Amino acid sequence: MAAALMLAALAVPRAVEAGAEVKLDRDFLTGVIEQLPAAPFHKDGQYRGEARAFRLVRIDPKKRQLIAACAVVGEYRPPVAAALRKAGAEVAGGDPAKGGWKAFAFDVTVGLHIEPGPDGTPAIFVDVEEVKRRELDGVVGILAKVLGRYFDDLVTQVADGKVALLSKKINAEVQKRLGSFKQYGVLRSIEYAPDSVQLTFDVTRLRLEGVVGYVYSEPRPGTVPLHRWVNHYRGDHCYTTVAGPSGQPGPAFTYEGVVAHVPAAAGPGTLTLTRWRGRREWFFTSDPYGEGLARFGYYPEPAAFLLYAAPPAGAVPFYRFLDSRSHTHFYTTHPHAEFVK
Repeated sequence: MAAALMLAALAVPRAVEAGAEVKLDRDFLTGVIEQLPAAPFHKDGQYRGEARAFRLVRIDPKKRQLIAACAVVGEYRPPVAAALRKAGAEVAGGDPAKGGWKAFAFDVTVGLHIEPGPDGTPAIFVDVEEVKRRELDGVVGILAKVLGRYFDDLVTQVADGKVALLSKKINAEVQKRLGSFKQYGVLRSIEYAPDSVQLTFDVTRLRLEGVVGYVYSEPRPGTVPLHRWVNHYRGDHCYTTVAGPSGQPGPAFTYEGVVAHVPAAAGPGTLTLTRWRGRREWFFTSDPYGEGLARFGYYPEPAAFLLYAAPPAGAVPFYRFLDSRSHTHFYTTHPHAEFVK
């Protein structure tokens, strides 16, 4: 059930002004946090235990964070025998079988802040919000009062160590479960609501100019592969149905592979994309006048390739994007320009 909820939360992102929005609902976040494994900790001869029973308490839109909690349970060895005697000589040594170890437990409330990680994907940072100590036996309660700052320091040290473990484990789970975030682009903004967290990603810096026609993503009868070459120095691309070295537009171009499958021959429902040569790029359009680019020095070359004017069954759009930096165009079946940055 939890897995189903998580998958449901990871719906296809919604494009918004060259971005994509992904909503993580409370069920999804609860599932991630509650399924975290226990985080053991220890310091030789001083304390040992584990943080466990992780749970989501609430989403706090004002603080812009998730509030989570867990139980920290373990044992510690009191360092001062005199303090034990003050607490009661009959329990000063503790259980001989346990070597004087005493049980403790406390609850930790933490704030989880979602921020962009080093690679632009979501990362969660953990801060201790509150530590509530609860004793498992009366002796520990007495010891806590007698030992005073030592016990408080112990709690703080364990809490801090637990936070580091919790942060590491939560981020490992987030990356494992949300690996698909990497395809969305760079995290741009985060909005918190009482029942969800919405992430907005910059999916590409290119501007969509529309659909120039339709193609197939996979080979189909009556189609040929459309190859793409790129000039990394200028950033422009060239598209051709000519395979192999014969299709290479120049020595500076590197082959990028097959980007689509297009009609092999003209017929009803097909349209021709003419190739226009400019100073910085090849421009492809079905407009016989090159969309007025002749005034900027573009000139037509032989017909480039065919597309479908309307989508036959199974066909996908072939998009055209503009890169305002290089003033070149990019053509792809990917609705977000393959996340070009």
